[in-house]
Amino acid sequence: MGNKMSLEVEAQILFIVKKHPVGVRELSKIMRRRTQTIVSTIKRMTTAGLIEVQPEETHRKGRPRQIISATMLGDDYLQAFKKLKIKPLRSNRYDLAKAKRDAEYVNRLVARGREPYDAFLELNSLVRNRGDI
Repeated sequence: MGNKMSLEVEAQILFIVKKHPVGVRELSKIMRRRTQTIVSTIKRMTTAGLIEVQPEETHRKGRPRQIISATMLGDDYLQAFKKLKIKPLRSNRYDLAKAKRDAEYVNRLVARGREPYDAFLELNSLVRNRGDI
């Protein structure tokens, strides 16, 4: 799989093909994305076993349309994606500012030749000895 954007695209493809199997062009139109983007994502998802691509049985001339359908693994993936989507991480500006300060403090410790984890253990033992924990 890939970054957040590609995970959402994969989930969207699975959601669409779970309703009814579709072809690449139709999927591209529904998702409003370039066909090339859809094709590369479909290849990646086929390799991962999330979808199957079967040629449509037809008596028309020309290349047969490729029909995309979800596999059982794809169904499981989509369910897991929906569960995770329900539980987003929440943070506010204060949390991000605190994380930035903590990271800057760790960088200062490292620059001074201190191991951050050792400093944490030392601070922990000082507080314990004082009796605040």
